Amino acid sequence: MKKQLFAAAAAFGVVASLVATAPAAFAEPVSPGYVAVGSDTLQDVMNALANGTSVTGSSVRATAQGQNFGNFDAVEAHFGTANTVKIQVKAGGPLMTRPNGSSAGKTALSRSINATGTEKYDGVTITGQIDIARSSSKGTESASGLLWTVPFGRDALTYAYKLDTANAAWENIDKATLTSIFNCTTTTLGGVAVTPVVPQAGSGTRKDFIAILGLTETTLVTVSEGGCVKEGQEHDSSTLLSGELMPMSAAQWVAQNTGAGVDRRGAGVVVGSPVAGTTAVTGTGSSMVPNPTFYADSTWGRDTVLLVEYARVNSGDPKYDARLADLIGTGAQKLGNISSPLSSSVFAVKKKFGFLAPQTTTGFRQAAS
Repeated sequence: MKKQLFAAAAAFGVVASLVATAPAAFAEPVSPGYVAVGSDTLQDVMNALANGTSVTGSSVRATAQGQNFGNFDAVEAHFGTANTVKIQVKAGGPLMTRPNGSSAGKTALSRSINATGTEKYDGVTITGQIDIARSSSKGTESASGLLWTVPFGRDALTYAYKLDTANAAWENIDKATLTSIFNCTTTTLGGVAVTPVVPQAGSGTRKDFIAILGLTETTLVTVSEGGCVKEGQEHDSSTLLSGELMPMSAAQWVAQNTGAGVDRRGAGVVVGSPVAGTTAVTGTGSSMVPNPTFYADSTWGRDTVLLVEYARVNSGDPKYDARLADLIGTGAQKLGNISSPLSSSVFAVKKKFGFLAPQTTTGFRQAAS
């Protein structure tokens, strides 16, 4: 089902009263409150928290002092990357391009702050339209940064691949070999031709994965640039062909297997591990869970975050917004909850979607884009 514009819901003050028992990732934002955009990695769990879920056995919904928030997916449909339909995220607001990925979400939030009064997002002034950016990349601390970083959950990066016949050489591809595949040096693996695939530009997973491999956007040469690397939509392995390999969030893989998130797995697609002797996940199907040892790996583990404007959550600033500060707080049903043992907590929902407690548990400021 394709996304519909949020403006109609906002204009009529639509409020959802039912708690979802299935993944809410196809649902459009349900209230005229705060708006979150950005990372594909976090979109499904944020949809559940925005629209309400009982995936833990208890009813859980994150609110801002009782006010709902709206969460926009990275793409307009779950099996495509075109994003041809503009979105209107708040009543009376402008039509804008849907931010697809962590970098795009951070940029949209930065343009929404519009510190200079002249900044635009994809040619459109969107001042005051975006409140939260989802990011699978933690970012770098900056003492005077305009953004506040909210620890969300621990994820890990691995890879997914598709083969017609099982091949042991693909099950544990180490960092050095992955690097040679993605820099187009290695073209066969275990006697099978290999084609690397990266997520779309602006993806936090793309940024993190190539950084781990010691590559940059300059040294990563895509097919459109005359290289070997194909581009696809982040965490959508439904388009993988035999012999293709792509980065994969372990949390997304867990959620897609258990049914907590939207299933975008391609037929015959499996995940390997770049760490010999350590799988990214354990269990199968609805019993799949993260492997804490893999998530703790200093190379492949990563903390995910939410970003908001620092001034709006700093109680000493004239722009302070108590409701937004409440929404990203650490209470049991707040977006910043990363430790509660209760099944009725936000953290319990995060775990169902494949996230563990982050290693960095204290927020910090970082620069806007």
